[in-house]
Amino acid sequence: MTHTGEIKAGQQEMLAVRYRRRYRLCQVLTILGVIFLFALGSFSLVDGAEVLGTILIVNALVGLLNIYLLKRTGNVERAASILSGILFFLSMSLIITGGKNNTGLLWVYPIVAINLFINRFWPAVFWFVIFSVASILLLFTPASLLMMTNYSLVEAIRFILTMLALNAICLAALRSEEQAYQTIMQLHDDDIRKMAYYDTLTGLPNRWSFKTNLERLLSRAEKDKQRIGLLYIDLDNFKQVNDQYGHEAGDRLLLEFSERLWEEIRPTDQLLKPQTESLARLAGDEFVVLLPNIKAPLDASVVATRILNIFDGGFEVDDVTHMIYASIGIAVYPDDACDPSTLLHHADAAMYDAKHNGRNCFKFFTQNIADTLRQRQRIEKGLRQALNDAHFSLVYMPIFDCKDNSIVAIEVLLRCQSPELEGIGPDQFIPVAEATGLIKEIDLWVIENAFQALVVLQKEHDFKGQICINISGVELHNEVFPTQVKHLLEQYSIAPECVELEVTETAFVADDVSGLETLKALDELGVSLALDDFGTGYTAFSQLIHYPADCLKIDRSFVNDLFSEREARNKMVMIIQNLAKLYDLRVIAEGVETEAQMTYLRENGCDWAQGYYLSRPLPWDNLLKLLST
Repeated sequence: MTHTGEIKAGQQEMLAVRYRRRYRLCQVLTILGVIFLFALGSFSLVDGAEVLGTILIVNALVGLLNIYLLKRTGNVERAASILSGILFFLSMSLIITGGKNNTGLLWVYPIVAINLFINRFWPAVFWFVIFSVASILLLFTPASLLMMTNYSLVEAIRFILTMLALNAICLAALRSEEQAYQTIMQLHDDDIRKMAYYDTLTGLPNRWSFKTNLERLLSRAEKDKQRIGLLYIDLDNFKQVNDQYGHEAGDRLLLEFSERLWEEIRPTDQLLKPQTESLARLAGDEFVVLLPNIKAPLDASVVATRILNIFDGGFEVDDVTHMIYASIGIAVYPDDACDPSTLLHHADAAMYDAKHNGRNCFKFFTQNIADTLRQRQRIEKGLRQALNDAHFSLVYMPIFDCKDNSIVAIEVLLRCQSPELEGIGPDQFIPVAEATGLIKEIDLWVIENAFQALVVLQKEHDFKGQICINISGVELHNEVFPTQVKHLLEQYSIAPECVELEVTETAFVADDVSGLETLKALDELGVSLALDDFGTGYTAFSQLIHYPADCLKIDRSFVNDLFSEREARNKMVMIIQNLAKLYDLRVIAEGVETEAQMTYLRENGCDWAQGYYLSRPLPWDNLLKLLST
């Protein structure tokens, strides 16, 4: 819902509260009035006051009709007008007739007060004027000939003055109520606007507000022929703060950073003159800075350097130093883009380039980044098309036992036949799928199709081995992923021990609590877990004791360097094998391409192996032929 819709909804709720109050008031007062009028009218008729009794009874009947109409239509304004008319006519009748024993004037006071309070301020003013004019005419002009009773001049003046004072008090109370409602609605509107335009944590403009400000600034810059720099800032390692210290600590860090960021973009040397809308928080740990009227793109780099200096030696919050940094992308209007959306998109792309090139740095948007961005957009389009049009397929890589060359497992590998992705392999489209979130759908597609293949292999070809499936590191932070795997295992009636899920070692981060919980949940299902490309990441060997892993897959680069002259490289396979034995883990060597490599692995106790020397990835029919031999 937009901020306008939220404001309107809040106003409607306030009006609904007021409507319900007036509806109940009109309903209750009319019911009480009808009872009261019927009773007094009946007594008046019995006492011989036929005119007064008739007037009271007629008013009671009109009141009954008013209750019916209010119940049927819910029109409070009409009901209040009818009730006001009844009360006005009744009060005039009491003044004219004097009531019983000339006490009618005493009843006029509460009737007039009720008449005012059932209305809003200006309708109440109308009835006040009408009643005052009518009373004065009846008491002080020749219209007094209509009177059925006599009042002394003192009584008449006292009545008018008392009524004026009573009416003034009632109108003042109504006016105060009106102003109270208006104040409450204004405060509500202000709160909604603040929620709509500003981030609740930092108080900075939010994404919607920033886009509005950016459009306005670019429009002004176009007229004045000015440059505007846009810095897109993303905090590196921020997720670790949330995981290790909790989201409250993360919120305090973001608040502290936003305050220090504002200090850095308004330096004492007045290189730039930022305004309040120059800074915004778009989402999570993403911030943007607008630099209006810069002389050259290099000015933006000066500010970016100042921002990076915030993180020198870490970022301290509540006496805790967090090792977080920033990746900053810079785009300049009109050099890099002329419309707000494209300028923001280009700054975002430059930020990702900074993140992929070492982090804790800034990058200007360049033509290379533009080409990469177009390629990324093309890949994303192709992935979505592949999911919609079933352009994905699997090929199967046999895994062999080093002792007897029997096939003990089959790794499924993803291929894509989308026309948009022609010539683009998984090494290129998988990172895009991870960045866009499409990888979750793709992973589930691979798992389900792998399970379908395994069922056929087991039932029709007596396959006793495992099916090995690569999953993205993104799934380590997908809370529902273990449940989804469990559901598919049950759906296809597959024993969990027949499945091995492979996660690349580079997906692991030290002290990643949520990732470890996901691994434990998968381990509890009974599936095997393998660390793929082992040796290329940053997993401390001591951390293996915490990971519920069953297998280490030696990266192909180490197998390729088995006979390298570089001693540190050719000993890695042996080191990993000894490490696996220490933790009682199975070892699979990837990328076996020569007989010499296979012989070495076999003689040195490697458990399983795969590679082009043994078999290339096979289409389904070729796999079945291989299994049959």
